[in-house]
Amino acid sequence: MNRLIILEDNLEFSRSLLNYIVERNKKIQLWSLAIDGEEIIEKINLLREDDILLMDLGLPKINGIEVIEQLAKNKEQLPHIIVMSGNVDLWSKLKNYTSYIYAAIGKPFALKRVAEMIDEITYSTDQRRYEKLVKEELRKFEMNITTIGYDYIVDAIMLSLQDENLLKDMKNRLYKSISIKNNNINPTNIKWTIEKNIKSMVRYTSSKVTKEYFHVEAREKIAPKLFVSTVVNNLKQEMEKELEAEKESCLS
Repeated sequence: MNRLIILEDNLEFSRSLLNYIVERNKKIQLWSLAIDGEEIIEKINLLREDDILLMDLGLPKINGIEVIEQLAKNKEQLPHIIVMSGNVDLWSKLKNYTSYIYAAIGKPFALKRVAEMIDEITYSTDQRRYEKLVKEELRKFEMNITTIGYDYIVDAIMLSLQDENLLKDMKNRLYKSISIKNNNINPTNIKWTIEKNIKSMVRYTSSKVTKEYFHVEAREKIAPKLFVSTVVNNLKQEMEKELEAEKESCLS
């Protein structure tokens, strides 16, 4: 999950904004809600690169510009910083810090605008996370990671993680989705290339590994649908465990 800190001196506005965000995006974990940067600067410094700092520039004691300066000085990887402001003087100073922020929004603004930006961040985070998990899982098998077939298999698993309905009709759903993702390559060529790579994986991977992972006696029974769906199911179980661990970590 992406942790979120909202730093805004108007607490009523912060709560309205928070309620709007979490109602539409279940991948956000509120980490803190504060009205002053000084009181939570240590917590802000603990934000990771996938986390989000939603911050007004015109804050008491430590303003938003000073928070950005401290983050830039103390961290190599900054969180996604979205700044909000109606303060003309601070807004003019922000031009020196554009490389550190994800977006800047002038007040007043529609809540939907911020929520859509946060949706973009969580989607991008998911894509990177899915790809990393998928590639780590595929290391269990003997596969040539330099082939286009391997890339298509990664795409197939990532797309199916987001929508398992694609597996119900691989020809008309999954392969077409991979085609769209890859500049409309012929879906038949994608299907053939994936099948070829899975056959090669079966040939070179230990029969003990394939038997235990796919629960089949005969290795020739590992068709693309079985391969992709089994990897997807195993990854979903791992992701659920990670999600629970993240929730516990945020609460502790």
